[in-house]
Amino acid sequence: MNTCDVAIVGAGSVGAAAALAFARAGRRVALIDPRPAAEPGGGKPLAPDDWDARVFALSPASMQLLQSLGVWERLDAERLAPVHDMRLFHDQDGGDAQESLRLEAFQGNIETLATIVEGRNLQQALDAAVAEAARSLPLQRVQGSVSSLVLPAQADGRTPARLTLSDGQGWEAGLVVAADGARSALRELAGLSVTVRDYGQTAVVANFDSSLPTRDAAWQWFDGDLGVMALLPLTPIGQPAGQGRVSLVWSAPTDWAQALLEMPADELARQVAAQARGALGNLRCITPAASFPLRSVSCARVIAPAFAMIGDAAHVVHPMAGQGMNLGFGDVQALADALLGGEARWSHGHPSWLALRRYERARREPVATMQALMTGLHQVFGPALPPPLAMVRNLGWKAVATSGWARRQLIAHAIR
Repeated sequence: MNTCDVAIVGAGSVGAAAALAFARAGRRVALIDPRPAAEPGGGKPLAPDDWDARVFALSPASMQLLQSLGVWERLDAERLAPVHDMRLFHDQDGGDAQESLRLEAFQGNIETLATIVEGRNLQQALDAAVAEAARSLPLQRVQGSVSSLVLPAQADGRTPARLTLSDGQGWEAGLVVAADGARSALRELAGLSVTVRDYGQTAVVANFDSSLPTRDAAWQWFDGDLGVMALLPLTPIGQPAGQGRVSLVWSAPTDWAQALLEMPADELARQVAAQARGALGNLRCITPAASFPLRSVSCARVIAPAFAMIGDAAHVVHPMAGQGMNLGFGDVQALADALLGGEARWSHGHPSWLALRRYERARREPVATMQALMTGLHQVFGPALPPPLAMVRNLGWKAVATSGWARRQLIAHAIR
């Protein structure tokens, strides 16, 4: 029987970050994932004309965590795009006239609101950091899938959790961390309940070259009938001066999303440019369009004896605010703060139940707030809002757009 202090199941971005946090604190970590482990040197360098359509807007708090784990310097810096400015628009009563809401970094006394990073760039940096850490820290990368999980009947801080992998390997761990995504098998094995809400939308993603520069701004349009379209800045490597590159995330009703996916690349580019009201000029599609269904996932409990969930295994929110990855990294920071703050939080090689409760309490408010906000925005900017409520929405939008205090509050919440 193999033993470790912490068994983390899922070596995606959030799971890999958690493994680094615990290993750097001296805990014996087994990072379990079906993917083969990366070499210490990292993956293949990203080609200048090869762009990942899945991108993330990392908050300053997420960037700080990655810096503390030795990951940030492993990212391909040429492909990181800062966001100094967010420009949001919404159609008034479905017409062409739009109201603008602008959030700028200087309003929050910060350098950037976020940094846009491709998913592949982030994962390669984390894989390389894990591979390097495995050579000098108590971190073992284990290839395999979990077929069974037995948790202690009581939170006595003495009985380990037991995992069996598909190849027959057995593991005992003081703590099992589920980081295996929205369809978490570990969550099901642990018997924790989950609530899933289907938004009836599909996110369409693709990348485009633009004839006008992004000016380090992220753009977002709220259209009740066609959903929410965001254009996020990418670094215009190889582009002539004065031009730009953007990543599309269009959270659209499923029928319209399917129509977008079926469009030829040049027609899709024209449609996106038209929806953007020409803000970025003409567009040229440089990656095939892809999609993923939109739903929210919430759990009443994210802990059990010797067990905790992080990232999408614990919660999934609508991507219109780009906070999913930031919430996951927030989980990692909160779990480390709760469990690694002192030896008294571990007993006989196991985390105390009090420490696990501390983690759960720390994440309940920020996650619930973000889920409620995303659900509320989805409803308020939906296609079927009655006219009286639409009027209230428009007045609220104008009030926020003209209030420096309100904009600062939005910024403070977004950069956590």
